[in-house]
Amino acid sequence: MQIKWDSEVSKSTIAPFSDKMMLFHIVTLVATASGYYGAAFALSQRRDLGLKYEMLIAEITKYAEDGANLLIKNGWMEQPPTFDDRDKLAKQ
Repeated sequence: MQIKWDSEVSKSTIAPFSDKMMLFHIVTLVATASGYYGAAFALSQRRDLGLKYEMLIAEITKYAEDGANLLIKNGWMEQPPTFDDRDKLAKQ
C-alpha cells in the first residue's frame, strides 16, 4: 500500500493564497510583534534593555507602515467601524 502525501510539491503554478490574505497576515504578525516588544519594554527591569526595545519598536513600526501603505495602495485596507453621529441622530 502506497501512502500519498497531500503536502508534497505539486506542479501547480497558481498561488494557493491571495496576495491580499498573505499581506494581511504579515501586517497582523508585525503588529503583534510590536505589542510584544511594548510589553517586554514595560516589564523589563533592566535599564540597558529599554533602549534596545525602543529601537526595535521604532524599526518594526517602519516595517508596519510599509505594509499599511501596500494595503492602502492596493485598496485592500478596510475602513474601521465608526460611531453614529449622536448630534445628528438627536436632531431627527
